[in-house]
Amino acid sequence: SFSRSAVNHNAGCKTGLSNIVMAVTVMVTLLFLMPLFLYTPNVVLGAIIVTAVIGLMDYQAAYLIWKVDKLDFVVCLIAFFGVIFISVQAGLAIA
Repeated sequence: SFSRSAVNHNAGCKTGLSNIVMAVTVMVTLLFLMPLFLYTPNVVLGAIIVTAVIGLMDYQAAYLIWKVDKLDFVVCLIAFFGVIFISVQAGLAIA
């Protein structure tokens, strides 16, 4: 769901209708185009998700947190790396 949010954000979507359009597109892709993606390496699929997620990072806010409170910045980094390397739930729980 996080990668879908990243794609919506990068595409400039403003309403929930974009989720319906995306769901229909994914359904059609899974039903009819899936055999074409059978041999696509997981690394390529991961790179697509990472590229979409990069647009969601707010470097200026992280820098502001660093300037205001160093401990909060450390918690921010722990949450970020926990979400990236483990899972959303585990990253937030650790932070």
